Amino acid sequence: MQVVLATSTVAETKRLQFWRDAVCDTFVELDCRAISEAPFFGEITTAQCDEMHFSRVCSDGQIVDRTKSRIRNAREEVVLVSVQTRGRGVVAQDGRQAVLQAGDFACYDSTRPYTLSFDGQFEQIVLHLPRKAMVRRIGPTEAVTATRIAATSPLGSLVAPFIRNTASIVSEVGATTAVRLSDVCLGLVTTALGDLTSCRPLKDTPARAALTYRAKALIERSLGDAHLNSDKVAAMMGISSRYLQDLFHSENKTVSEWIWLRRLEKARRDLLDPMLAGESITQIALACGFGDLAHFSRRFRAAYSMSPREYRYLQPPGIAPA
Repeated sequence: MQVVLATSTVAETKRLQFWRDAVCDTFVELDCRAISEAPFFGEITTAQCDEMHFSRVCSDGQIVDRTKSRIRNAREEVVLVSVQTRGRGVVAQDGRQAVLQAGDFACYDSTRPYTLSFDGQFEQIVLHLPRKAMVRRIGPTEAVTATRIAATSPLGSLVAPFIRNTASIVSEVGATTAVRLSDVCLGLVTTALGDLTSCRPLKDTPARAALTYRAKALIERSLGDAHLNSDKVAAMMGISSRYLQDLFHSENKTVSEWIWLRRLEKARRDLLDPMLAGESITQIALACGFGDLAHFSRRFRAAYSMSPREYRYLQPPGIAPA
């Protein structure tokens, strides 16, 4: 089924707001602003096939932002692939920027902030993919986002035309054929993007390392917050909870496990700190984010094989248990 959304169907004064709503309904929650004060024109034609969408976007120049607040309100996690068919587009994400001319394409991930910029009238085919399907095939996406795959490259010359042609016929063929074509599109896109990951060490990408460091720093500063959890950390960072969990996979821990580990370590240090000798064990536990003394004692004993009181008074200062 094809769905057409066009600003020509509404009054000129309401066109930009209509466009913002249309873009959010079709793709993900976004902020959108025109670069001209002239009456705005935009049109989106979308065909859906299973979990994949093919959209043709034709519009005046604009700037589109996926912001932290929009990510916090996200309903789904997707990867979008934009194939430029007319005009010029710029995709910025994860510290990179891809400038797209006709025939080029690039991808971007809805779980992290990004910006799309168009300096004049343009046309794109946008492929809307479930993020989980992409990650299963190529791993973490930050190694491939906002990277131009040129129309003249070997894979670009194969993938971009196939996406364009599939988008033009997917609503006209039978359901089974449409699903098969969509699967081929996904395979071609992940092959092209996977070729990029073969040249980049996924776990050591600057974007991933910086985000992981920032997450750990936020957790360290917030240990006293008894309500601290992965959702709260992700919201502070402007990324999705699932992506935050992805970052901690290399630590072989969940975000929750990391938070409790750091709380226990802070409590262990505080129990030995001469400057905190006047603080009760309960006060130290609460300051480290534990809800009550019983909970703290259970976790501390499980981690260090003795109670907090035994540790405080029997452990020589400055020496941690093995």
